Amino acid sequence: MAVVMRILSGLLIWAVGFNAIYAAHGLGCGLGWGEPLLIGPFTRLNAVLVPLWVAFLALGLLPLHQALRARGTAAEPALRRAWLVGGWAGLGGLAVTGAPVLLPAHCL
Repeated sequence: MAVVMRILSGLLIWAVGFNAIYAAHGLGCGLGWGEPLLIGPFTRLNAVLVPLWVAFLALGLLPLHQALRARGTAAEPALRRAWLVGGWAGLGGLAVTGAPVLLPAHCL
């Protein structure tokens, strides 16, 4: 079971991050955080979503770090490679699906 969790850890972090950002977006739009601030096109919603996205990106680096650290151990090379692929897939997914939080217009 631990091997399966290692392989899926990057994608699980992506799934939790995507859902957290999506939920914060819905909550922020419902609470009216989408109005532009006086200092530019960004909103209070950006002030919440961007740090949340960056935090999950940092968390997404953890499986990659652990997989690279396991290189010298007795870990099976194929399983470690699958761990790396899952980590890169999760990190890439977080980067791509979370990037729209950098845009100023969120709520319709």
